[in-house]
Amino acid sequence: MKKVFNFTLFLVLMLAAVVVFAQEKDESGAGALGEGIAFYNGGKYAEAADTLGKLVETDEKNRRAWLYLGMSRAKLKDGSEAVKAFRKADKLEGGTPEPGALKIVRKPRVNYTDSARANMTQGTVKLAVEFGADGKILAVVAFQKLPDGLTENSIDAAKKIVFEPAYKDGKAISTIGIVSYTFTIY
Repeated sequence: MKKVFNFTLFLVLMLAAVVVFAQEKDESGAGALGEGIAFYNGGKYAEAADTLGKLVETDEKNRRAWLYLGMSRAKLKDGSEAVKAFRKADKLEGGTPEPGALKIVRKPRVNYTDSARANMTQGTVKLAVEFGADGKILAVVAFQKLPDGLTENSIDAAKKIVFEPAYKDGKAISTIGIVSYTFTIY
């Protein structure tokens, strides 16, 4: 009888451990994030936006979710919502890069325009950039702009960034990041 009790107790504890582990994984958003990114990579931007939108409601500090939500919204031509998502992701910037994170090898300088110089335009252009697994820039979306051609020149420069792609499980993957160009007049 004692063996049956011990075995039953063992099964109950194992089941409880599985339930707790499943809840932790679900609360971390790992499943929803992966699903949202898979929708995005599959070109299902509305489904990605829906999945990632629900995720960021419960996990407001998930930077990758905000980035993919922003790019999904941009692909859906919902510019104002894309900008909100990118700005939220930008505020969360920092921390240690994930293992296998992409490495920017060369970031071209941006040409300062004559009209920007004449108007003494200063500030920062911020871009959300999709870095492809094949080493090519797939998309660039400006979410913090400057006048006088500085935003356009920043986008052109970002399209020429040379980088080593991010890796996951030994395989190159596409990822989204934020690139900034700052303009000052001395």
